[in-house]
Amino acid sequence: MLRELREYEGLKRKASIGQWARSFIDTSPFSPGDDAGAVAVDGGYVLLSGEGIWPELLEDPFFAGFCAVTVNVNDVYAMGGRPLGLVAVIFSGGFSRGRRDEFIAGMKKGLEHYNVPLLGGHTSPWDDVSLVAVSIAGFAKELLRGDGGAPGDALMVAYDLEGRRHPSFYAWDTVTRAEGGRTVLKLEVLRELAERKLCSSCRDISNPGLLGTLAMMLESAGAAARVSLDDIPVPAGVGLEWWLKAYPSYGFLLTAPPENVGSVGAAFDAACVDWTRIGEVGEGSEILVRLGRKSALFLDWKKDPVTGLFPG
Repeated sequence: MLRELREYEGLKRKASIGQWARSFIDTSPFSPGDDAGAVAVDGGYVLLSGEGIWPELLEDPFFAGFCAVTVNVNDVYAMGGRPLGLVAVIFSGGFSRGRRDEFIAGMKKGLEHYNVPLLGGHTSPWDDVSLVAVSIAGFAKELLRGDGGAPGDALMVAYDLEGRRHPSFYAWDTVTRAEGGRTVLKLEVLRELAERKLCSSCRDISNPGLLGTLAMMLESAGAAARVSLDDIPVPAGVGLEWWLKAYPSYGFLLTAPPENVGSVGAAFDAACVDWTRIGEVGEGSEILVRLGRKSALFLDWKKDPVTGLFPG
């Protein structure tokens, strides 16, 4: 299973990040391992982030439109912020009229779900290309960094388990059929944790899956971890291997000093978020996992870099 997860395309394609972005690390006041860039301003931080939509996802244009909003909103909340608005860049040449209308309907519903405005963007009908990129701005009073986990910290995961498995993609959908207020209530917990300074780091679980996202998180922190797969909450009827690859509409990895775990859990409990402690951060660069009585190495990010942003 671990070999399959290491070879998963959602994780392997992260290797190109360093080739493009390493030269710009010194231009950022914060870690390139964060979910969003941050600029200090009076009273807090302006957050900026952007996502390119996986082209295969456009085969389900309504879902892709909704996801274009979700992935960006999650990046802002993962940093302890609240979204201000989005902009979209569309290469529309390959969209049929029907697929275009479905994408727009999905994106519009996503904006309504999270109560976030679309502020503008750009469209180009160039050739027969179908590509979408969406960027977001947000604001945070206090930051939840992605690289702050330190040896001795507890490793936690928070999920919304009330959803459905997408029939074609590794995606767990908890939002397209839900009330927006329900989702935002759960997301606001992250802003509370940041402002109460209870957690040392946070990342939203993205396309590399849970363990792949953890590897990115630890690579930026310069740390290792031990993980109990038995303690990871899994929706009923879903296999563990599929779940470890899935992009959840609501799923976050967090680290915190052990003495703060109870307070973090109480905040999630108040918003009916499923959470648990799944391991601890350690020294080194190895991610060791346990399942039942078996344990094995998932990945050593120094020997096998995930993004290449942080040469060992």
